[in-house]
Amino acid sequence: MRGLEIMEKIMRYPALALLCLGFPVFSAADEPVPNLSGMVDIGYISSMGTTSGSKDTFRGKVMLTNTGEYWINIFSGEGISVRDEYPATNDTEHYLLNYKARHYLNPLEFFTFRGQWEKDLLSASEYQAFVSLGLGRELIKTDHHFLKIELGPGVRHTEWSQAATENNAMGLLSWDYDWKISDVSRFTHKGTVESAEDSTVTRISNQFRQNVTKVIGMTVNHDYRYEHGSQNKREGIFTFGINYQFQ
Repeated sequence: MRGLEIMEKIMRYPALALLCLGFPVFSAADEPVPNLSGMVDIGYISSMGTTSGSKDTFRGKVMLTNTGEYWINIFSGEGISVRDEYPATNDTEHYLLNYKARHYLNPLEFFTFRGQWEKDLLSASEYQAFVSLGLGRELIKTDHHFLKIELGPGVRHTEWSQAATENNAMGLLSWDYDWKISDVSRFTHKGTVESAEDSTVTRISNQFRQNVTKVIGMTVNHDYRYEHGSQNKREGIFTFGINYQFQ
């Protein structure tokens, strides 16, 4: 219980927690200059119908990876905005920020820390965040296929709009699959299951990328979120986008 109480205190200040736990990652004086890489993906889809009217969906994702001698740090963020032509309905906006630190114990197994912050304007909560620690393993690593999984405990913090703040112990399972179809096309599949006493959240993200140049590609994305709790919620979005990668 002592460990849970400490993690709950950390979750009261999620941004500070990320900074504090991130300092050891960057403070090694003898660590060489890190290798930076990243990507930006912007997507859009428009739909219209007799009963639903017109609807515009915008989606943006950004990711930055910092690879050092001892740690791999991954920062990512995404935002989704859905607008329709009816002023009486509330427009949807959803934001998700992630930080992951990974240290390899051997060529296949690694220690991982993860922090996440999420806000949905249509949700009953102001925001939801969690921190977790865990272990991971690379299950498949070939020229064309890569699969890894991570598993560990954590604490979820929920800041409700009109109710008391909640802190719940949780378990996190995540997986990441990458299929290099050819030199110019790639398919990625990522998923997480966040299971706590109040609810279980499952996230699935699929992307197909076709290179146009070495750094620019066209993407097809499908993002899915399902929350099983007192009220079951299911959300999915399908977009076409332009992807830019740099390193």
